[in-house]
Amino acid sequence: MSLSQNASLELAPLFARIVLAAIVLPAGYVSIFRTSNFSNQDAARIEAMGSPAKMIEESVEKIKPVALREETQSESDKQDKQTKDESEKSGAGANTMRNLNHFVLRLDDCKVPQPLIVGWVCAIAELVGGFVLLVGLFTRWFALLLFIGGVFHIWLMTWPQVRNALPWEWQQEKMHLFASALTAILMSLSLLLTGPGRFSLDRLIFAKHQAD
Repeated sequence: MSLSQNASLELAPLFARIVLAAIVLPAGYVSIFRTSNFSNQDAARIEAMGSPAKMIEESVEKIKPVALREETQSESDKQDKQTKDESEKSGAGANTMRNLNHFVLRLDDCKVPQPLIVGWVCAIAELVGGFVLLVGLFTRWFALLLFIGGVFHIWLMTWPQVRNALPWEWQQEKMHLFASALTAILMSLSLLLTGPGRFSLDRLIFAKHQAD
């Protein structure tokens, strides 16, 4: 096998994993751990959706005995009232929320079911998937998640910002935005089709099991 064939089979997937991780890791971090300001209307919509922790709590409540459920509901009402009072006192600061919520609102505008859950799954897939791809573990599964999340992101977030102008009229910021989103999709698709390559934990673990 020639040097170029070896490089395409073994080194190309490694480079694809590194490039994809360099794109999705910062994106996931910024979505989850950084905040920005939201209008009062958007903040109200986000608060009405609740939170993942709140949704889990509500699911647990449904299987509790009635007596315990009523007692917990009373305590929850007190906490909600206290939170509302604190929000009213804090004024404009109450509209500072995770950047992830911009994506959640776009999902909600497009009538995507459970936008809060879908948004969190995409952000966590970016953050966790970036680390996992660097070592090449469960590469195809995380590549599939990132491909789906990338399609959602470029359709809902990136394309609406760049569609009003021709590509040669885009500003540099829009050019970089679209290029990074498209690169993430193409790299995810390539890893989904080719696999992680030789330099990966997938090859080390699963090739050994197959040999046994």
